Parts: sequence; structure tokens; C-alpha cells
Amino acid sequence: MLKHSLPKLLCFVAALQFSVAHAQNLDLSQPLPIDSTVTKGKLPNGLTYYIKPNAKPAQKVELRLVENAGSLLENDNQQGLAHFMEHMNFNGLKHYPKNQLVDYLQKIGVQFGADLNANTGFDRTYFMLPIPTDKPGNLENGFQIVADWAGGALITTDEVNDERHVILEELRMRNKNANMRMLYKILPELTNHSRYASRFPSGLDSIVLHASPDRIREFYHDWYRPDLQAVIVVGDITVDKAKSLIEKYFGALKNPAHERTRTVYEVAPYTQKKALIVTDSEETNYSFSLYYPTHKAKVEKTLGDYREDLIKNIMIQGLNRKLRDLAQSANPPYASASGYFTEGFSLHDEQFALDIVPVDDYKKAINAAVGVLLQVEKYGLTDADIETSKRSYLAGYEKAFNERNTTESAAYTDELADNFMTNEPIPGIVNEYNYVKELLPTITAKDVNAAAQKWLLENQNYFALISAPSTGKIQLPDESGLLSMVDAAFKQDVKPAETTGTATSLLQMQPVAGKIVSETKDADLGTTTYTLSNGVKVTIKPTDFKNDEIVLTGGRLGGTGQFSVADKANVTFLGSVIGAMGYGQFTPSELNDFLSGKNAKVGVGFGAATNGISGSSSVKDLPTLLELMYLKLTSPRKDTSLYKGYMTKLKSQLQFLKANPQYAFIDSSNKVMYGNNPLTPISVPTENDLNSINPDRILDIYKDQFGYADGLHLFFVGNVNADSLKPLLEKYVASLPVKGVKPAYKDNGLRMVPGDKTFKFYKGTDQKSLILDYYHGDIKYSEDADLKLDMLTQAMTIKVLDTIREKMQAIYSGGVYASVAELPYGHYSIIAQLPCGPENVDKILAEYAKEVAGYKKNGVSATDLEKVKKAMLEKYKESMKQNGYWAGELQDIYMFGHSKDYLLNFDKKINAVTSEDLKKFADEVLNNNNNYKAISYPEQASGK
Repeated sequence: MLKHSLPKLLCFVAALQFSVAHAQNLDLSQPLPIDSTVTKGKLPNGLTYYIKPNAKPAQKVELRLVENAGSLLENDNQQGLAHFMEHMNFNGLKHYPKNQLVDYLQKIGVQFGADLNANTGFDRTYFMLPIPTDKPGNLENGFQIVADWAGGALITTDEVNDERHVILEELRMRNKNANMRMLYKILPELTNHSRYASRFPSGLDSIVLHASPDRIREFYHDWYRPDLQAVIVVGDITVDKAKSLIEKYFGALKNPAHERTRTVYEVAPYTQKKALIVTDSEETNYSFSLYYPTHKAKVEKTLGDYREDLIKNIMIQGLNRKLRDLAQSANPPYASASGYFTEGFSLHDEQFALDIVPVDDYKKAINAAVGVLLQVEKYGLTDADIETSKRSYLAGYEKAFNERNTTESAAYTDELADNFMTNEPIPGIVNEYNYVKELLPTITAKDVNAAAQKWLLENQNYFALISAPSTGKIQLPDESGLLSMVDAAFKQDVKPAETTGTATSLLQMQPVAGKIVSETKDADLGTTTYTLSNGVKVTIKPTDFKNDEIVLTGGRLGGTGQFSVADKANVTFLGSVIGAMGYGQFTPSELNDFLSGKNAKVGVGFGAATNGISGSSSVKDLPTLLELMYLKLTSPRKDTSLYKGYMTKLKSQLQFLKANPQYAFIDSSNKVMYGNNPLTPISVPTENDLNSINPDRILDIYKDQFGYADGLHLFFVGNVNADSLKPLLEKYVASLPVKGVKPAYKDNGLRMVPGDKTFKFYKGTDQKSLILDYYHGDIKYSEDADLKLDMLTQAMTIKVLDTIREKMQAIYSGGVYASVAELPYGHYSIIAQLPCGPENVDKILAEYAKEVAGYKKNGVSATDLEKVKKAMLEKYKESMKQNGYWAGELQDIYMFGHSKDYLLNFDKKINAVTSEDLKKFADEVLNNNNNYKAISYPEQASGK
């Protein structure tokens, strides 16, 4: 199936309008076309280009450079230099020497990391550049930057020597952990001793540390060439304009005189059964994976290929629902299990795989999950199973089709990159939606079950893998024992799955409707607010930002502060416990299946001082959204068996969290930060925490806090029609019960420790540290303070990256972030997060303290302030066209009295802030009297 659609295609339009007879007359040999909205071409030098005009967001173009080259192409003495080269494209280009690239882009509102980014894989390197086009010159400069990436990198000796330390910090942060230590042991067997096992993109630290600039230049010369490159242009631009700029900036690029062959590496199928057990003292989970042999991936070229892929994915969905049902049962044999097709490591191979997280016994978990595979292979999926999947696919494609003119440009770029790398077809959503409508009625249980037999029977040669903590309660087999365990599982006898009845409606009894008693309009905000007969208020804002999206948010005063220490675990796990038991007549599995084919979801949760509701739906499924909300608010379901099953899984999954140094550090730091107050929020639950959970108490809290609608205010934003919505509000919202009380929040007194405090934490073997530096205190909340806090910390992040990363080469990433709260009391925190090496902690703290003093003395520099303003203005311009943003802002305005003027004129508020304003503000909030520093170190740093 085409990848850009898959992640969102999980939900049946009631009637399929095409008869089976008609669909079966389709010419399945017809080739899949290229999306008519995409222009694909090739320059004389071999460079491929894609152009797709797209109006959302306005005045913005997404540029991508795809290199058909990654770490697989490195010579033995270049391991890690494909990734190194990715970095060098941000550290000196022909038209942007030294650090001028990032400096320029920040000045036009492009943020490094958040917007501007890149990644290196085995087979490709991918560069991402969004360009705001509201100012003359920006667009051409963007094309020049991408052209410099493609052929104008300077790779100076000085920049190489400076950047290698930043890269080593990145590798320290990402690779020095239990997961990566185990992965390096797993790779040779998993990839069948292919080249992938010895060319992980991070490479070798020793080569990164000592590689000469010439080795990097060689890689760039050999592989950064137009015949291995694609330029992708999606956004607010015409085809003619984009094509002329591509020809102007990329036409002169030349291929090297003696081109090296771009070898395509594959992973050979397993020729025998094999098993591997890998453990680590810091691993937090038990897991099992079963990999079938690889196959050459079939490139979809015809409508028949497309149909085959639909069948395969319907089979996987049906299989995974059966695996899910066991995980959500009263006596779960595993915490989770899923089957899937994966490319593995090679872009040109695919294989079936099964992942399992056991509860307490590997044999039981493997038997149960493999039993499902055998059940599907032997007895097949039922018509009901297949229809559930069909509903999912059709609903997902329908939504994507409806949103085709309001989808953001960035959402299209990856599928075009995949077409370049693997020839994955790009027929476009209009064609795909029509294909799915026509093909789904032709797919029968016989088709799906034939696919199941084809794939699930190919288990003669497999790779079985266990990864686990070094010590724990679950007994681990040895490798021969694991092979015997898996073989025995495949030899078990299985029975057909039991079928159950299906509910015909969400609610067993329809509510008695109330009334809308009044309505008021706000012309400035474009809103209408209804007051209902039970006192609930509902504010709607119709928009045209998305054709098929309605966003729900809302809530009332309340929150976690109302509860004592005795209820801390109950409140923390309330949502997951209620979700595990289900609602009304539905277990969680039954509710998921009932909602298949409907784009509607609702959730509830606690804030510190509020009870919140959130959700979304398509236009067609708005009635389901309201009905689902009513169900979840009024009918939490008690199921003792499902609760016990959930707790068994939870305890098995959380028992090793503290073995992970970072989890343990955050947990310990939070306790110290709040002075070991027993009300400190749970970061890593203890056994006592889990044992204190009481499902009856959770049900009581849920019913009291969410089952009554006193003080509730809901907001609907999107393509919502008032005339259609009002009868639904009367039926499903005005009917919500009330108690006649005024909701309130409580300040429970939880505060960060005052004074200048430092907490040092020692755990783990990896030579890595994390600095968390908090400035905090009370503040009278205002939108003005919120804005200044945001602007100050954005400026501080720019400075941190410039000094501590670029000049000191002491970190790879990091930044300064702000949080400010109005309730339950006005307070703020400014948090610097700086991952680094233990040897650099003291000098980083000294530099950061120096920078903080500079902000208090001098404020933010004019240059940095302008960068912050440009980035915020770009974000504001885009946010004002997003339903979710409006829903949150309206909630702040109507529920908490925030100023609508601040929302409607935020751009003016941003531009009005001066460096002197931020200097005064910095002097107030960067208060050394309230500075908490938490620092993690490896154990050996403590002298143990």
C-alpha cells in the first residue's frame, strides 16, 4: 500500500457504491499513473525533480534534497562519514561559508532543528528546508542553499575539526544506551551478516574522531552527484517557476568523470533457523521478535499490484485485531503483540515479523501469539473480520480525499522521496480513493486467506530474538531452548476463533434531550456560544482550514490538586484503568471494532487544576463524536477481570524502569526538586504505587469528576455546521447530568524547593551526563508575561546553540524552554536541558551562568531578538489557519478570561517587545535565589 496513506488509514462508509460485478470488470493490468498534480522530470545531468503546487500553508515552499547514498556506500576507512558529511552541509557552503547558513535562515524565520533538518540512513541522506516566501529573495536563496548542499559544500579543515566533537556528542547522546548496545549485537544475525551489519549510520567513533577532511571530501565527490539526487518542491509555487529555478540552480551540476557504481545491497533470506538472546543491565523491557525470511519487495506497477497490496494489508489488520484481543483479555498471555511487513534494513526487501512483549513467561507468550498466526493461516479470517478492515481503509481514504485541498505541503514530501528511492507509485489520492472504492468489493475472504497462507506458512527458516534485562523474574531460555520453544509453538493444534455478536449502537439507551436556551455571537472571533438547559456552554467556530476536520476541546475547573496522597496513584492511572475496562456494553476491543470505519475519537484527562475533554472527527462522523463523548462521560464500565489483566501487564512492563539511568534520574530529581513532598507527581511508579491503585475508587473519582457536567464548557472548531450541530448538542450535551455544584480547583501547596540547590545523581555505565537547570518562581500570570517568557527562552536557545554547541563543541543538541501556569497558582519555570559528557559539565554550567548574567545585564541582542520575532511570526501565521490552535485559544479566552485582543493581534504584540523589555523581564525571572540544578553522571564518576 502507498506509504503516505497507511498511517492514517485506520478507520466504513456505510454503503459501497460499486457492485462486485462492476469492480471485477476492472482492467487489473492497467499501469498506475503518476499523480496529475505532480510534475516529475529529469535534467540532462541526471538529477530527478518533483514539483507539486500546494496552497497550504500560503507563502511557504517545502524543499527537499534526497541523496541516493548513505552509510552503506562508505569505504572501510569512512565508517561514520556519510553522517559527518550531512553535518558539513550546515557548516560552510559556497554561498554561505562557516555558520552563515543557519544565521541567515534564522533571520527569515526558519528554526534550526524544528524546521531545518536532515538525517542519514543506510541507503539515503535526506535534507529538509521549509522556506517562507513572503519576502523577495527568500525563494531563490532557498534553491541556492539546496544546490549548495548538492554540490557546493566547502568541507574546510577548520570546520571539520570543529564539527567532529559535536558529532561525537550526538553519538554519545543517541548511541550510548542499552538499546544501541543490544542492537549492535543483534544486527549481524538480523541482517544475515549482510553489509548492513557493518555500516550502521553512526559509524565508528574512532573514525569520526580522527578522519581527515580528505576522506569526507572523497565521499562527497563520489556520491553527492546529480544522477543520484532528487530535488522535491512542494508548496505555494507554480510549476513553471519551480522548474525554472531547478534548471537555474541545478542544471550546472556535473557528475564526476569516473563514476563509482552505486551498488544496491540486499539482505539474503535466512537459510536455517537461528536464535539469539541479548541482555543488558539497563534494559527496561522483555521482548521477543520472530523474523521470517526476506523477499524481494514487489514494486507496485499495475492496478492488480495495488489490489494485492490491499489484500495483504487487510490480512495484517485482521491478524493484529486477534493479537490485540488476547492482550486485552482477562488473562493476557502477553502485554502486546503485533505482526507486520517490514522493509527491514534494505529498501528493496520485505519480510514478515512478529513482535511480542511477554507478561511473565516467554513460552506462554510465544505459544499464544504463534497460535494466532496458525489460526489465521489454517482457518482464515471471517467475513466479519474482513469487513471491519474494509471499513477502516475506506474511511481513511475518504478522509484523505476530502482533505486533498487542505493538506499541508510537508505531508507530501516523503512519498515523493520514496518514489525516487524505490519507485513506489504516486498515483495521488484522487486515483487511490477511486481504486479503493472499486477494489474493496472484489476482495473476498478467499483472497485474504490465500494471502495469509502464502505469508504465514513461510516459517521454515526464521530468526528468533529475545532482548531482556540481565536479571529479572522471567526465566530466559538459551538459544537452543528458544528454537525448541518456537518450533513447539508452530506444532501446536489450534481451534477456530470464537465469533461474538456485534452491537448495533454505541448507547444501550438514548438520552432524553435538553434544550439550547440562549446563544451569543462574537463577530471578532467568529464564534457562537450556546447555553444549554443543564448550564453547559458550547462555543463553536466554523472554519475552512480543513475540509473534513472538526476539533473538540473543553473542560471545567477541578484537576489533580483536589486529591490527597492516598489517591495519587488512582489519579495518575485513572485514564488507563478506565480505558482498560471499557465503556457501556463494550470491552476496549469491542469498542475499537465498533468504531472501525468511523473517524471519531474522544479522551478525557486531568490537569493540575482542570478536568479536560478532547477529541476530533470527520464532518460525517460528528454525530458519532457526540455520542461517543456521552458514552465515555456517563458510562465507565467496571470489569474486574479486565482490570486484573491490565494490572498484570502494567506491573510486568514497569518493573525495570529504574534500571534505565535517565528514568531513574528524572524520578529522583523530581522528588528532590519538590522537597520530597509526598504529592510529587509519579514519574516512575513504585510497587507500592501500583498496589495502591483501587478500581472502585477510580470509578468513583471518574464518575464524580467527569460524569457530571456542572461548569463544563465545550468548543467545536472546524468544518462544523451550526444547524447540524445544534440538535446533537441538545441530545448528547444538554442531557448530561449535573449536581448543582460549582466546580473548583485546589492549590495543594506543592512547590519547587526555594534557594540555590544542586542535585547530583550517579547511575549507569555510559559516559554521558544530563544537565537540567531550572530558574523558577511565582508570577502573576498575564499573556504579556507568557509572551516575554517564550521570547526570552527562544533567544537563550539560539545563544546556547551558538556558544555551547558551535564554539565550545560541548553538546549536540539542547535548549532552553519555558512553562508558565495560571492555576492553581501563578508560577513559571525556565529549564535549560543540556545533554553532554561528564567531563564538560562544569564548563557548560559556567558558560550558561555567564549567559544568564548577560541577559540580566544587557537583555537580548537586536540580532537574536529579530530572529525570535521572525520565527514566532511565521508560526503565528500558520497557527491561525489551524483548528487545534483556535480551539486551545478559545478555551483560554472563554474559560480563563484571556484577552481576545492578544490572539487577534499577536503579531503586533510580538513586534512591540524590545530588548529593554526582555532585559527587565530577565532580571525578574532569572533569579538566582530560585535556581535548581540537577545533573546526572555515570556511576564511576562518583568514585564508587
